[in-house]
Amino acid sequence: MFRCICRPGLTLLATAFLLALGAGQSLAQEEPSIVITAPAEGEVLPGPDITVSVAVSGFTISLPMEPKREPNKGHIAYFLDVEPLFDLPTPLGNDNIIHSGRTSETFVGVADGEHVIYVCLVYDDNTCIDPALTDSVRVSVGAPPPTPIPSPEATPTPEPPQETPTPPPPTPSPTEEPPPLETPVQTETPPASPTAAPPKPSPTTQPPTAVPLTPTATPVPGIAPGTASESETGFSVWYAGVAGAVALIVAGALALWWTERSRRSR
Repeated sequence: MFRCICRPGLTLLATAFLLALGAGQSLAQEEPSIVITAPAEGEVLPGPDITVSVAVSGFTISLPMEPKREPNKGHIAYFLDVEPLFDLPTPLGNDNIIHSGRTSETFVGVADGEHVIYVCLVYDDNTCIDPALTDSVRVSVGAPPPTPIPSPEATPTPEPPQETPTPPPPTPSPTEEPPPLETPVQTETPPASPTAAPPKPSPTTQPPTAVPLTPTATPVPGIAPGTASESETGFSVWYAGVAGAVALIVAGALALWWTERSRRSR
């Protein structure tokens, strides 16, 4: 026959451990988000059906069973050429709007041309939660439109040059006889003294130009930029919770030892 003895120290120890785990989980909870993974922006689809796939995080997806609102819980609404509403419930019975609890849905019989696809996280009362919790892509259905070929421009025909009238020849005027030329007297010119050639400029040495060194960040394989701070924050939260639990365990053990010692001393 077994007998269960509940001691105050063990109860305090278990309570402290559960509180530490709950605090760590609440701090590490993700923010809700939704992103369209297929089709891609500007993609040309053969049609006539379009399958839309999304990725959701930090949000509990459920079927819209009751018209109520719970934080970070609801379903997904898919829109084709219809913009989401954030102040009124999303209408039902529209072929271009799909309310779903799945991360992939298909629009059937879509006409050729350009279309815009929207998705958003929705409360169970069919109201989109927030504009930040939406995503959209623009796609084309059918063959892409032909690229227009520019037509050659007509080259204007140049006009023939106009004839310039030729002026009449000038009338000759009577000329006077030139006076007799005088014979110039030759004078001896003294020889020019040699002049020293100017000194050649010595080449100047320019100081070398300093090349600025720009520090570059070396990426670490397997770790995306910006994720280290998030991992350190999660580890700090877990470490604080475990340290608090260990401290409470030690306090409970000391209280249990003191109680047992007081009972024996009596």
